[in-house]
Amino acid sequence: MVQRLWFGGLIVAFAAASSFGQTFTETFEGGIPPSWTFQDNFPIPGGSGIPDHSAVPWTVNTFEGMLNYTNGGGATGAGLAATASSYNHSGQYDVSLITPSFMIVPGLDGDSLQYTINYQRVDAFEAFDTNLSINGGDWIVMTHDTSSLGPFYGTGPPKITRTIDMGFFGAVPGDLARVEFRYYSTFLLPMVHNEYVEIDDVRMPSMPVPEPATLASFLLAATLVATRRRSGPARTARQRGISCNTRRDPVWLAKKIG
Repeated sequence: MVQRLWFGGLIVAFAAASSFGQTFTETFEGGIPPSWTFQDNFPIPGGSGIPDHSAVPWTVNTFEGMLNYTNGGGATGAGLAATASSYNHSGQYDVSLITPSFMIVPGLDGDSLQYTINYQRVDAFEAFDTNLSINGGDWIVMTHDTSSLGPFYGTGPPKITRTIDMGFFGAVPGDLARVEFRYYSTFLLPMVHNEYVEIDDVRMPSMPVPEPATLASFLLAATLVATRRRSGPARTARQRGISCNTRRDPVWLAKKIG
């Protein structure tokens, strides 16, 4: 489906989905793309004596001195995987890595999410969730992992490739969806650490589509270029920052607020 909009004398066209049955896989070989969102779910008011942010960041495995232990790394552990390591960053954490929006489409794999994972769990308070937001709605927990998945710091078997039917959770063709990979611990002392999670080869049903804020900035820039006369080059628009401390999809919540 292609939508065309008229702005400032220009016809702006963008594809909501590339084509039915055409999936898109993020391999992270260039790092975590800027279109993906980092979300810290661990704000604590000052004066509690506990840090007001998560100790653990989402990054790639090489920044943590680790091999790629997912199936995407193969037998040698080559390449990059999105990684959150509690072992390298002691303290409390609740951090999410969120995909860009993509469209649920008809046909084979049109509502299917697939990724490879290596997750090591060592205490009763930590978990890894894979959540779904449909058309900006609340996060729906699709998987809740409280057991280790894959070899412990190893590149051998068993390798884990997970496939999730998003249609089972209510997604239908035409819906815009995002997926949240949430790594968290409900209780951890400041100087204590757990282990890690790595994900790789995240296959979505279709190409990512422009986020509301990104599309708005693009259309504004197109309008300024089209209407520019002798006043000189148009100045770049600065996006307004919005902070969201909710369990709603932050990009869609920003669209509603803005």
